[in-house]
Order: sequence, then structure tokens, then C-alpha cells
Amino acid sequence: MAVYSEQHKYIFFANPQTASKAIARTLRERLGGESIPDREITRNGKIVARRHHSTYSQLIDAELLTAAQLESLFKFTCVRNPFDQMVSKYLKHCERLGNDPAQYPWLEGVATRTPEKNFTPWLAYEQKRFAEIKKMEKGPLAFLEHADLVIRFERLQAGFDEFLAHIGVTEPLSVTEYNITEARKDTAAKDAATAASTAIKRKKNYADYYDKPGVAIVEQMFAPIIERFGYRFAG
Repeated sequence: MAVYSEQHKYIFFANPQTASKAIARTLRERLGGESIPDREITRNGKIVARRHHSTYSQLIDAELLTAAQLESLFKFTCVRNPFDQMVSKYLKHCERLGNDPAQYPWLEGVATRTPEKNFTPWLAYEQKRFAEIKKMEKGPLAFLEHADLVIRFERLQAGFDEFLAHIGVTEPLSVTEYNITEARKDTAAKDAATAASTAIKRKKNYADYYDKPGVAIVEQMFAPIIERFGYRFAG
């Protein structure tokens, strides 16, 4: 999915795990954005453009927009500190498997421990998968290509304000909070009775999940993004 507006002459490429759904929702609800494509596009049984997280090249390949049309638009996307991003991806992966370590393929032959201690085996599992499917080239880097603006997840509202200025919107507009990873949430509630009604106070620190081998894996996997944006592990 990308979000496109003919009125405001922009297109947003939704890079996964970078608050892209929150921005996409804000664009659709407040700035005349429309999802493109609105369904998965296939050709000869092969996915040409995904309903979620379509790239510049995919839109052209699916003949949804031409290169000339795309170049006439203000193009933007998001990026996130890979060390933080991989923790959220890991926790969502665990959630999809019912948070049951017996279902985690990356723990084969590894003693079941706490979620934090299970994290490095998952990173090694993902590193192998990244290499096999050329995930970096087809994933994060593909969303950054051709972007006129890259919003940092860590400065989400400031980056969104910069986008608004580029398209000439002067009215203040906040990014809608959306899709926060459940396992990253924490609460200040002191007992179960008040926990259900207590607002989220802070996110757990991503550094709690890492050991030195885990840091090294992410440094290797995301070297182009770490170098380009100056990200580092803050442990």
C-alpha cells in the first residue's frame, strides 16, 4: 500500500514497522489520501504490487502510475532505528504464534527461556531469511528509493510537520496513534484491578532484548541504513 493524493500532489510509501499505518490513516482521514492499490495486484500468478507496503517500482510495474506521474508528486516514507524496529518485529512475530515458544521455529535446539533471551536466536533466523530472499534490497531500501523526504520514527511528528510544510498545509495536524505493539506496552498500574483502565505510560526499552551477538547481527543486516542515517545501538 501507498497513499496517494491528487489534490495535494503527494504519495506516501508505507515502510513496515515505521509507524506507516498511523501516517497512512492520518493521510486518508485528514488529507484526501487514497490507498493505492486497494487490493493485491497479480500478473500470471505473481504479485506485482501488494495491497500493503507497495513500493515506487511496484506501482510502475503494476501500471498504476507512470514514472512521470510519480516524479510530479512529493514522495515520502519513514525509517526507524533498526535495533528498535527488530524488537517490535520480533514481538509481533511472537504474538502471531500465540506467544508460545513451542511454536517458534527459531528455537529448534535452543532451550526455552525468557522472551528477551529468545531474541538473538530469532535474529539469526531472520538474518538467514534476509539473505535468502534479498530482503534488504526488496524491503527497506526499496521504500527509501526516490523519496523526497524520509521521516524518522523517532521524530515522527516533527517529520510529519515537515511534510505538511512541503505540501503547503499550515493547519497543525497530529499523526493518529495506531497499531502499537502490545508487548512493547507498559503500565504504571499497581494491581490488576486498575491495570485494565490505566493508560499506556511508556514502551519497554529495546536494549533489554540485546546481547553482543544480537547487536552484531543487526549491524550486519542493516548496515546501509545504519550508515546512511547514523543509527546506533543505545544500550
